[in-house]
Amino acid sequence: MLGFIGAGGAGVMVALLTLVFDLPIHQAVGTALASMLVVSISGAISHYRERNINLRAGIVVGLCGMVGAVLGADIGQGIPERVLQPAAGLALWFLAFLMWARSRFAPKIPQTLDPVEVAHGPVQLAGGAVLGVTGGVASAFFGVGMAPFIQLGMLTVLRLSLVQTIGTTMLALIFISLSGTVALARLGEVSWEHMVGVTIGMTAGSYVGAKLTRRAPLPVLRVAVVATPFLAGTLLIFG
Repeated sequence: MLGFIGAGGAGVMVALLTLVFDLPIHQAVGTALASMLVVSISGAISHYRERNINLRAGIVVGLCGMVGAVLGADIGQGIPERVLQPAAGLALWFLAFLMWARSRFAPKIPQTLDPVEVAHGPVQLAGGAVLGVTGGVASAFFGVGMAPFIQLGMLTVLRLSLVQTIGTTMLALIFISLSGTVALARLGEVSWEHMVGVTIGMTAGSYVGAKLTRRAPLPVLRVAVVATPFLAGTLLIFG
């Protein structure tokens, strides 16, 4: 899922680690971020080869996201488990709604900017910075990647195409997950043995999924972008 639509993998991992492997939610968050780092690298490489990535936009969002991830990791430690788990699920539901509303109601945004110049203008640079910091805080706080939020910002603020949005989000998540993993590992909130097993399966799936992104019909991508975070949120809330 993460490789195919650039979203949903971390949220599903948090749900599985919490409900199936009985990890505390804080440790599940750290473990999911660590796994997402490896998976994002694999997926981003595949997307880059498929020319689905805008490097400038991904680097701007990713570097700012690193700062936000450190803040989110520290804030999340003070939230009780019984509050954090359903909150993460609700956040995923909200993001699923945003993606649905954007594709259903928002008019198509004309790409008045040359895609090569995305994130060079002051408005795009500032928007990318805010998007990165906000996404980074939420990613390390909830452990759900916040890819739909980043995708929405790239679609509207940076004006990337849907396919480029998916690939560029994967690049930004490398920076965010790296920073969040280091911050949470420092606090002892990463289960390395669980991370290895999850990462092996997710990396293979992410690489194959990225190959399918450009070949998939646009309606399929739109449905998948909405359904994946909704499913992950449901697992966290009712699991």
